[in-house]
Amino acid sequence: MNVLHFLSAPAGSPSAESFWAETASQLQAKQDVSAYLFHEGGGALKDPRLLPLRQQGLRLFCCPRAAETFGGVAADQAILGGPGLLAELMERCAAFRSFGSG
Repeated sequence: MNVLHFLSAPAGSPSAESFWAETASQLQAKQDVSAYLFHEGGGALKDPRLLPLRQQGLRLFCCPRAAETFGGVAADQAILGGPGLLAELMERCAAFRSFGSG
């Protein structure tokens, strides 16, 4: 199953913590997982939990503005792309999970 996680919540929020837990769990279950970071979710580029998930197979995408504004120098860890990329990722996924701040 190809799962897409959409993270727009800030670091430390309950939604962001759910993102980390669910992403790790699905990767451990050998699921095919991609993540798209948007707005404050771009801060995940600086989180030390990201590298182990990438090493487990997480495919990482990010909004260019989110990477620049919230991700800092770590933005090179993700493939950058805007709404067109996100639309394509959503079209190709079997399941979509959003982790927002609302």
